[in-house]
Amino acid sequence: MYDKNYVEQFTSYPNLIALLQKYSDFQKKTVDMRMSASEILYENTIRTNCYLLKSGYVQITDISKYGNTYLLMGAPGKIISLPIYYSELPQLIEIKALTDVIITRVDFEFLRKVLQLEDPHNYVTINYLSNLRKILYHEVTQNTTVVQIRIIKFLIYLADSLGMRAGNYMVWLPPFLTYEVLADFAHCSKPHAVTILKELREKGIIDTHRGQWAILDIRKLQALLDE
Repeated sequence: MYDKNYVEQFTSYPNLIALLQKYSDFQKKTVDMRMSASEILYENTIRTNCYLLKSGYVQITDISKYGNTYLLMGAPGKIISLPIYYSELPQLIEIKALTDVIITRVDFEFLRKVLQLEDPHNYVTINYLSNLRKILYHEVTQNTTVVQIRIIKFLIYLADSLGMRAGNYMVWLPPFLTYEVLADFAHCSKPHAVTILKELREKGIIDTHRGQWAILDIRKLQALLDE
């Protein structure tokens, strides 16, 4: 059994960069890439890089002949792409910047060499796969509920994973959240998303300030799942 807090601290962006910087070829094997909001980067299947999100938020989508599939949402400090098995990599992934972002691209062979020496317990891989498991569970449950519940669950997911606490029960949601983003992730139309958020606002559960959404009482939002 692993200590979640220790694993997350070990795999944090500052710690990973510090481990990489211990080696002389750090400058040659890493580069910071800047992307503006809405900009898209496509990466093919023969990936030889790992991508670490230094700042901002991104959406990762698997682009295939069977249709596009949402993979994950990246937050500051997270690994957004880590090759595990060559044969199981998506054919093509789309990295979409939800805000202005800085992505640190790391040569995978360099990263693997460092992790073999600095991470003998495979904490980086374990944490990455654990996060993917949570996202997969969230995506499966999203596809089996009515729209209102999908939106509520997505708001709770954002609050838990990417939100900023502003008291015991109030949570600021990430700044990239718009009606369009919410509708996209909840798999519904924008007008439907607008209607449901209007109802939540009227109930005093959510509100906006200077364009950013906040859950005023996370308990009330969670209680709606039990109705």
